[in-house]
Amino acid sequence: MNDNIILLGASLGQMQTNCYIVGNRQTKEALVFDPGDEGFRVMEMLNKEGFKLSAVLLTHGHFDHVMALPYLQEQKPGLPVYLHEDEVDVLREPSLNLTSMFGEPISMEADHIIRDGQVLNLLETEITCIHVPGHTKGGVCYYFREQGWLIAGDTLFRQSIGRTDFPTGDTEALLSGIREKLFVLPDDTEVYPGHMNSTTIGLEKRTNPFLVKP
Repeated sequence: MNDNIILLGASLGQMQTNCYIVGNRQTKEALVFDPGDEGFRVMEMLNKEGFKLSAVLLTHGHFDHVMALPYLQEQKPGLPVYLHEDEVDVLREPSLNLTSMFGEPISMEADHIIRDGQVLNLLETEITCIHVPGHTKGGVCYYFREQGWLIAGDTLFRQSIGRTDFPTGDTEALLSGIREKLFVLPDDTEVYPGHMNSTTIGLEKRTNPFLVKP
C-alpha cells in the first residue's frame, strides 16, 4: 500500500459541499475532487501541505460542486478537468447544472472525458470511475481500491441517498446502481460523500433506510 497518499476534506460554500484533496506526500502532486466554492480556501489547503494542483475530478456537474472551478483554472491555466461522458451537457447547460436556478447562469467544460470502469493512473495510485446515474445522469464515484476510499459525490450519503428530483435524476437508477456497483465493494470501504459525514459501505448496507429492505 502506498502510504504517501493522503486525503483531506473541507465543507465549502453555502451548501456546505464536501471538497476533497487527495495528495501524494512524496511527489507533492494533488487532485481536487468537487471544488464547490471558496477556491481560495482550496488553494490555502494545497499550499499548507506543499501540494501542487495536478487536476480536478468532478463527481457531477451541479453548481455546488463546481463553483470554484473557474478560480482554480485561473490559478493554473490548462488545469485538467475530469468528468463522465454522460455529464458533459449537465456541466455545460445552466438549466442542468442549476446555476440558472440558484444564481448567475454559468457554462463550464471538462477536457478529460471518462467512462464507467475506466482506471485513472494518477498520484502513483489507481482510481476507478464508477458510473452511478440517478442524482444526475452522468454522476460517478471515484474508488481508490488500494486505500479503501470511495469519493461518492451526491450518490450515497450516511443513511441517505442523493436527490433525484432535479433534471436528469432517476430514483430507480440510483438505487439499483448503488446496490449493484457500490454495495459489492468491501464493507470496510470508507465512503466520503458530497455532504455531511463519512460512512462505510458495510454500515450503509445494514442501516440505510432507502436501501435496506424492511
